[in-house]
Order: sequence, then C-alpha cells, then structure tokens
Amino acid sequence: MRGRLLAVVTIGAVSLLAVGTPAVPAKPWTIGVSYQNLAFPYVAALQKAAQNACKALGTTCVEADAVNDTEKELKNVESMLAKGIDCLAFEAASLKASSASIAAANKKTVPVVQFNGKAEGGAYVTFVGSEQPDSGAQLGVYLTQLYKTLGKPKLRGIYLRGVAGQITDIARNDGLKNRLKAENLLDKISFTEQHADYDRGKGQSVTESLLTRDKNYDFIVANNDDMILGALQVVRQFKLGSRIHLAGVDGLPEALDA
Repeated sequence: MRGRLLAVVTIGAVSLLAVGTPAVPAKPWTIGVSYQNLAFPYVAALQKAAQNACKALGTTCVEADAVNDTEKELKNVESMLAKGIDCLAFEAASLKASSASIAAANKKTVPVVQFNGKAEGGAYVTFVGSEQPDSGAQLGVYLTQLYKTLGKPKLRGIYLRGVAGQITDIARNDGLKNRLKAENLLDKISFTEQHADYDRGKGQSVTESLLTRDKNYDFIVANNDDMILGALQVVRQFKLGSRIHLAGVDGLPEALDA
C-alpha cells in the first residue's frame, strides 16, 4: 500500500547522520549500513537506494546483511566499527535484541540512524521511514472499509504473515489487530493465519493449500507485497478474483500494477 519513497528514506538517513554530527569531517565519510535481510525485495530495494545515496554524497558505503540473525547482526556491526566507520545506518532485525548493536555503536561514539525497522534501546540520532504498526493499521483500514462495503455480518479471510518473531511482522500484526479492535470488528472479521516468510513462492503455496481445502474466504491480506502477489496467482488460477479481495503492504511497483 505504502512505500514509494525508498530513495528518499535512505538519502534522508545518510544526510541526517551528517546533520547530527557537530563537525564536518576533513575526509570523506565511511558509512556503515546494516540491513535486516537482503533476501526481502523491499530491503534489496533499500540497499540500491543506499548505494545511490552514498555515491551522490561522495561517501564510502560499508554494508552488512544480518539475515534476521541478531548475533550475526552484532558481529557485523562490531566489524564495521572496527573498520572505523563514521556513522551507522541501522535497520534492526529485532525489537529488543538489536539494541545490543546500537549500544556497541554508542560505546564507540558512532552516531546511529535507524531506518525501516526500529529497535527499542540505545541512543540514536533519528528514525527514518514509516512506522511499521502504521503499515499494519492500513490493512485494518482496508478491512474495515471492506466490511462496510460487503455488508455481511462477518468476514472470513487469510492473513499471510512474514517471518515468525521478526520485528516487522510483529509490528504490522499489532497495527492490524489494534485497528480492528478500535473499530470493534475483532469478533466480526476472522483470520486463518499462516507464516509465509515474506516469500512469493511460499505465499503462493500456502494460499493454494488453504484454498484447495476451503474456498469460502472473503479476503486475503499479507504483511508484504511479495506474499500477496503469490496469493494473487492462486486466486486467478482458481478463478476467484471476483469473490476474494486482496491487499498487501509496501507498495512494490508490481503490486501497484496488479
């Protein structure tokens, strides 16, 4: 639904690091960028934007992929700090455990900007990006409107979630459920929830398995666009496009055009 501002978000993160530092460095900066998981298309798009931003700003970009592993994330950050990075752009893999990486940067007095995924602890200059609960809340807004439009007493749907325990998935789930709670719709809109790891193929296979057993669903929503695109293939295959409504999160161009 939302998120065409990848380059703006990343350039903002890099630029704000400069704003948050009192002195202009005599040499070109080296910026460390820690990603949550580059296997996710949205994060891969962020990487491209970060590389372009660093090039435009004349800075060196040192990158690392946590692959959703907070121990690896901390080791990556410690390695970048040992290389003498001037600042750290940090996409947290975990709400709590990723705070250790921020603390490591704080200890070295290296300024931190968080982007996309935000950890709870540690000192940082700013956060750049959308609040993940807001993305989930947008799915809740969509389902609220769908409930009113369809006029049925109750709706049944499939909810494709990301990686179990991962920060973005938890935040988006909370945002969705809290929005429905605020609309007094938790008892009127029910979900069959399955984790599909933000993966299009898994989104497709999970949806196919569920719809093979039961086609009486009103909607499918997903915590990213790749999963909903996988689900869309199955809905079209089963010729259910007129009955099942779909919505995803992130605003990938392919999803916006689907």
